[in-house]
Amino acid sequence: MALIDKVFKRILELDGNPRNRGDYGGKAYIRHCMEDHNGQVPLWVLANDLSFGQTVWFFQVQSPAVRLAVAESFTGLYADTHDGPRRITIKRLDSIFNRLVFYRNLCAHDERCYCARYDGRANENVYQAIGDLGYLLDKDDYLELFGRFSALVARATSAMPSRRQATLSAMGVRERELADRAEIILRS
Repeated sequence: MALIDKVFKRILELDGNPRNRGDYGGKAYIRHCMEDHNGQVPLWVLANDLSFGQTVWFFQVQSPAVRLAVAESFTGLYADTHDGPRRITIKRLDSIFNRLVFYRNLCAHDERCYCARYDGRANENVYQAIGDLGYLLDKDDYLELFGRFSALVARATSAMPSRRQATLSAMGVRERELADRAEIILRS
């Protein structure tokens, strides 16, 4: 079975619209591409129907060459927007994507995520997931995100000073680390 067929079988479902009945999950615009353009569905068209988890799965089922090209794109983005280069490998992307899918799903289903541990590992925490975004976002966007995250943590911990250390620890944050990371980001 071709990769594109696996993708459609796995991720696209009928949406209940009678005009969209048929192959390829019943999505009329997908069917149009498949039938009228020799099965060529642009990624930007397909992405309209992918959840974040499905996008990660789609990345993970690509050939090693495609996965390497994606990793190199993120390496290039990082180099273009930061003062120093950072190599982003396929293995690192897999770890980042899996962790982000885990935390995204917790948030989407109103679960408590500040103290959750991906795969139950102590170093797989929400603070690590925030750090992961530094590999995927340009420097300015990450600085804004990290600033908002730091402000949220400051508000939460100041509202319950007796639980400050326990809250930071549950998130995987060491006391001085928030300020130190902000300085490191600015210098990178």
